[in-house]
Amino acid sequence: MLKTVEIDKSFGRRQVLEGISLELEGGHIFGLLGTNGAGKSTLLRIISGILQADRGEVYLGDQSVFENPAAKAEICYLSDDPTFLHASTIQEMGAFQRAWYPTHDPERLKELCKRFDLPMEEKISGFSKGTQKRVQVCLALARRPQALLCDETFDGLDPVMREAFRKTISEETWDRGMMTILAGHNQQEMEDICDSVGFLHQGRLTTVGDMESVVSGIFRVQFATAEPIPEEELQALHPLRSQRQGRLCVVTLRGDQETALRKIATFGPEFCEALPLTLEEVFILEMEEQGYAQ
Repeated sequence: MLKTVEIDKSFGRRQVLEGISLELEGGHIFGLLGTNGAGKSTLLRIISGILQADRGEVYLGDQSVFENPAAKAEICYLSDDPTFLHASTIQEMGAFQRAWYPTHDPERLKELCKRFDLPMEEKISGFSKGTQKRVQVCLALARRPQALLCDETFDGLDPVMREAFRKTISEETWDRGMMTILAGHNQQEMEDICDSVGFLHQGRLTTVGDMESVVSGIFRVQFATAEPIPEEELQALHPLRSQRQGRLCVVTLRGDQETALRKIATFGPEFCEALPLTLEEVFILEMEEQGYAQ
């Protein structure tokens, strides 16, 4: 298990993280979505042991991570800006990595480089940014870490490679019981691969839950009635959003869908239809409730 307990972090007078608590089991992919400057990268650096929290602890199993080389060796953090030894090849980076991490598997690195068409004897500095991202992921998976922390890792990859790496990371997470955190802005990507998700805004986790419960907790209902519904009755549903077009009403609601549909049934609708929201739509609504970009 990877666990954070009441993590706080400030830089000077600016508080970046406040009271962050998470638990992640093996074989699980967690999506960390956040607004710009929400603290995603800072949180990943604290989890990996690069930064020390002002308050709180990070545990891998029963071991505290910070200043614990054995625990830190089992956590692999992929920053959004890949860094390699100057003028190194993939082969040389693999040898360097093996010197520091005994779990590094040279044969696994060869297999991954072959799968993703990466020449191991060419200098990485000559690769495009997207190709360097591919190298970064292959080196990380060759380490066989217990926990993989990805910060905007798929940015810069073309759609084919994004899908291939998502599939590979998903398989690795499931097959080895690895714990994976994907931090970024791409809600569609998160929805396709993650088991659970958290929304980070201004240093706080505003929403955390399994993907199904987060997405189904907010929904849209459209219905039409023979006569227009008085505005006060429509607002009694406490909609997050509401829209009228003639007799047609479209409301976005939070809570139990069946309860909401029973209330709407009292209006005597000629038709009524509940529609699911995407993770992106849920995220936007949650951030609007937090006052972001208002």
